Amino acid sequence: MFFLSFHILNKNFNSSLDNPSSSYYQDLKNSINDLLQQTYKNNAFVTFYILQFRKGSVIADCILVFQEGSITTNEVQNLFAENVKESYIYNLTISPSDIIVREWNSEATSTDAAVPGYAIALLVIVCILLALAIFHLAALGLSQFRRKHCGQLDIFPSQDSYHPMNEYPPYHTHGRYVPPGNMKRSPYEEISPGNGGNSLSYVNPVATSANL
Repeated sequence: MFFLSFHILNKNFNSSLDNPSSSYYQDLKNSINDLLQQTYKNNAFVTFYILQFRKGSVIADCILVFQEGSITTNEVQNLFAENVKESYIYNLTISPSDIIVREWNSEATSTDAAVPGYAIALLVIVCILLALAIFHLAALGLSQFRRKHCGQLDIFPSQDSYHPMNEYPPYHTHGRYVPPGNMKRSPYEEISPGNGGNSLSYVNPVATSANL
């Protein structure tokens, strides 16, 4: 098997050549088939496959299948270069200087033809940008998490730290201590009848003392 690439000058590439079912694709494929059958009819030619059509005007990448050992790489290229002079018969104008023939290596050819170098570079750049975006989002999320859970100042704790003043008994400025079992009343608590029979009055011994 051999890889064959050639430049068709009188055809223009469009999106139809990306679709093997389109009429433009099928017409161009049939023209190439007729040219190859005429070129290699006496050299144990078996079949060919279109790998792809590319821009410029149209570049055709093909696989040629021969019986094993029936032809060499140089013979494949020389025969094709000789017969492109008659390619106009099949409505094809092929550039003789842009013919590439080599033994088929599926891995190397698929990398070179199907995935151009700029596409690989672009894919690498996209992957790097995606990784940076994921890292940035992760760092931002971690920062927000720390700010939310570690940056709060508990000014008013909810338990056992704040007690309203009305929970405490009122403060008495004139209270006196009465020891247990002491039944004697304090002179400040004595009550004497006043002018009224049922009225109660408070007598402050300090206020009535002669020392005042």
